[in-house]
Amino acid sequence: MKITIIGASGNVGSGAAFNIATHRLADELVLIDTPRQDMVTLHAMDLATAVTGQDMLVRAGTHEDMRDSDIMIIAAGSAQVVQSRMEVLPQNLPIIQDITKKVRQFCPDAVIITATNPVCPLNYAMYRCSELDRRKIIGYSYNDSIRFRMRLAQALGVKSSQVEGTVIGEHGDSQVLLFSSVRVKGKPFKVSEDIKKRIRQQVPDGQKLLGELLEKTGRTAAWTTAVGLSAVCRAIGKNTGEMIPCSVPLDGEYGCHSLSMSVPAVLGKGGVREILEWQLAPDEQELLSHSIEVLKPAMKYVEELLHLC
Repeated sequence: MKITIIGASGNVGSGAAFNIATHRLADELVLIDTPRQDMVTLHAMDLATAVTGQDMLVRAGTHEDMRDSDIMIIAAGSAQVVQSRMEVLPQNLPIIQDITKKVRQFCPDAVIITATNPVCPLNYAMYRCSELDRRKIIGYSYNDSIRFRMRLAQALGVKSSQVEGTVIGEHGDSQVLLFSSVRVKGKPFKVSEDIKKRIRQQVPDGQKLLGELLEKTGRTAAWTTAVGLSAVCRAIGKNTGEMIPCSVPLDGEYGCHSLSMSVPAVLGKGGVREILEWQLAPDEQELLSHSIEVLKPAMKYVEELLHLC
């Protein structure tokens, strides 16, 4: 198993590298960050030492070292401080276009995980530019469901390990919390309207706080993303068949075409093995329709810019 991370010197990329290395999810881990070569070299040296005894190769590399990767994680992007992920789409789309060319050249059989924001339109851009099998093109959106489960556990007064719940739609402000998917101790659980209202309000409040802290510190939710990316890599590399919500280019699922958004996906060898189309509650379907409408202009922007290129 060979995993390559592009943008490996940043908070997300380096955090993912640490989790992947310490859990030995790869036999070979290649770290690439051309603009910050010294930093990525330092990370590779340190990680190689940290995993001594695991018989794992960790090294810094150039784009040619992507060759024959099984999994590619894209964490490169603008470090600009913004209030909305969508604001950096114009800056980050050319980065994805450039990376796509290198993916097609060096590792066209790899599963691609797009972790650069805004995830949904950039994952769609990766799909459209690469012309690869859409089930190999995965946008990382797991953080939304992780936070949902955390907030549910806090509101219900139970351990977070006992709670299940999934978020779909945009990886962004219009995300849809599926309260109909909630299970506690493995059993379906009906969440009260009061708790639903409180948890839904925590989404924009949490995003606002994260934005303020990013502006002050220059860091993002890198540790959560690193843990989630490791879970995605584990599901793919070990062919577990685990359901992990992620952004996938859709071809009719949930009534969508020419659009990537977060959906319940069964992951395994080769990427997405199955997209699960759940029956949603009426209010959830309404919220999902809104989220789709929010995403459509971003997808159109991607299409128009790619057409101009």
